[in-house]
Amino acid sequence: MSRNQQSSWHYTRQKDILSVTPVHLEVVSERATDLELCTPETLRDTQEELQWYRSLYENTPSVYFTLDATGKILSVNQFGADSLGYRREQLIQTSIFNLFEESDKQRLSNAFKELLTASPESEITNWEFRLNARKMVWVKVKARILPSEEANPLILMVCEDITAQKQTEDLLRESEQRFHTMADTAPVMLWMSGSDSLCNFFNQSWLNFTGRSLEQEQGLGWLENVHPEDQDFCLKTYESAFNARAKFKMEYRLKRHDGNYRWILDSGVPRSTSTGNFTGYIGSCIDITERKLTEVALQETQEAAQAQFDEIESLNRLKDEFLSTVSHELRTPLTNMKMAIQMLGISLKKEQNFLLEMNKPETERSKAARYFQILDNECDREINLINNFLDLQKLDNVAKPLVLETIQLQQWLCRVLQVFQARNRNSSQQQLQLNIAANLPPLTCDPFSLERILIELLTNACKFSPPEAQITLSAQLKSKQIQFQVINTGVEIPTTEIPLIFNKFYRIPSNDPWKQGGTGLGLALVQKLTLSLGGTIEVESQSNRTCFTILLPVSSEG
Repeated sequence: MSRNQQSSWHYTRQKDILSVTPVHLEVVSERATDLELCTPETLRDTQEELQWYRSLYENTPSVYFTLDATGKILSVNQFGADSLGYRREQLIQTSIFNLFEESDKQRLSNAFKELLTASPESEITNWEFRLNARKMVWVKVKARILPSEEANPLILMVCEDITAQKQTEDLLRESEQRFHTMADTAPVMLWMSGSDSLCNFFNQSWLNFTGRSLEQEQGLGWLENVHPEDQDFCLKTYESAFNARAKFKMEYRLKRHDGNYRWILDSGVPRSTSTGNFTGYIGSCIDITERKLTEVALQETQEAAQAQFDEIESLNRLKDEFLSTVSHELRTPLTNMKMAIQMLGISLKKEQNFLLEMNKPETERSKAARYFQILDNECDREINLINNFLDLQKLDNVAKPLVLETIQLQQWLCRVLQVFQARNRNSSQQQLQLNIAANLPPLTCDPFSLERILIELLTNACKFSPPEAQITLSAQLKSKQIQFQVINTGVEIPTTEIPLIFNKFYRIPSNDPWKQGGTGLGLALVQKLTLSLGGTIEVESQSNRTCFTILLPVSSEG
């Protein structure tokens, strides 16, 4: 018999040409007369062929049983016995049912009965049973009736070990169960979709939120609870990310179980197997309604604040325009008044006694001389007020271009002090001292602005210092900057008032013991001019001593 000839299994109890166990399966030729015609050479070839089939049977990686109609094991291959954890002789003549779990014995018995009563061609296919064997736990069973002329039928049963597969399935099932448990107890809403893009899972938090069942939400059912205005956006965002296998985030309104729409932040990421195969998406959703309401409220507040700011800006422009117009209108009569006062002074000076009157102390002057002095001083005060105010308006509305010059501070400060003393020779009764450090570098700045700053600070110091008090103007180099200081004694500025003294029209209450008066614009103008020169100004006041400090870069830029 060649390997290509047909053969069949049959049951035998007599010695054959092979030395085998008493109960076994043999491969023989379908024609018994072939053995009678065999020569020794063909017999040897046949024996080798039979031995090859025997080896193939014994080592095939499945469990092969031959059973009688009662389920008694008549034969088993060597690989099968080893896989079950038995020796072959331990299995022969025992019941096949002993190898199976108690709960599966009846199922297997029913399957055999059905097989024996069915047609000879019928078979058991892909039945899964649990064993109580030493090694295998789960097997997939195939069984059929062996063709035989004998009255007692034989059953061929093949068992495939699926223990590893079942263990993997159990682990997967356990993992899925663990995931579902975690998902259902998670404080956020979770969903999953498959590789077909349709959603197949929603956790309990989602179902509780929407008040719908899992069946209602699956597929595209979840879109039914999305606000109609957001449905197209949600679907397009999801489909676009799905086609690109990309992460996505989207915000939309989702109807809650009570009928109210809530803002949801939905974040999705693609899923894949360990081998990189795409399996769908998993996503989480959180309720961000409070955040959205806060954002809306904040936006409304910002819009209201912007509207209020715009209104204030408009009012400020109107105020500035009005004050500028009024200031210009006031200049004309004041100029005329000043001119008239000067002419009056010239006329009065022609009278010799008037000159003598003006040189007397104020309390000893005649009424006409006192009235003239009051007129002249108040006119100068009003002119100074309007000039300061207009200068401040210019600095507020448009940056004043600087006229830069390089000055030698030693000579320049001496000249500034002389100008100040000349302007205030009749009103300034304090002692002025100038302290200039040696070897000061030349200073590049706008000398007109700097002169105005220093004269305004000196004027302010004279107003609030007692007669014969000392006022010091100093200059020194401080870390590539020139430091100017104006120091006076007499009136101390309260600490709470210092942040306010640079405000327009601000005057410290009850802080003018010599009734010098003022416009409330001088220090505001000083601060503006200092900033325009790229410098800073600070003030310290304690123990009846006040010091204004100005720092300017050695080289200013226009």
